[in-house]
Amino acid sequence: MLKSAKIVRPVDANGRVVIPKHLITDVLKAGPDEHVSVEVMYTDDSIILKRFQHSCTFCDSCDDLKEFNGIRICPDCLDKIKKL
Repeated sequence: MLKSAKIVRPVDANGRVVIPKHLITDVLKAGPDEHVSVEVMYTDDSIILKRFQHSCTFCDSCDDLKEFNGIRICPDCLDKIKKL
């Protein structure tokens, strides 16, 4: 369900905008040491903020990931690789 909130914030001398904490912690459910993804939609001059979620390098699954040398892989893709 699409929800919206209108908050007007000033742009500082360095071109930055401060996003209110409650939008990050309450709306995105992102906490300390988590990452936020920024997507710019050029068609309608909108910016989308999302809580960044690591995913499998091969299939984009986010379930039960294992990491090896900086590559994240899900159990299904790991089984497929083992069968090669």
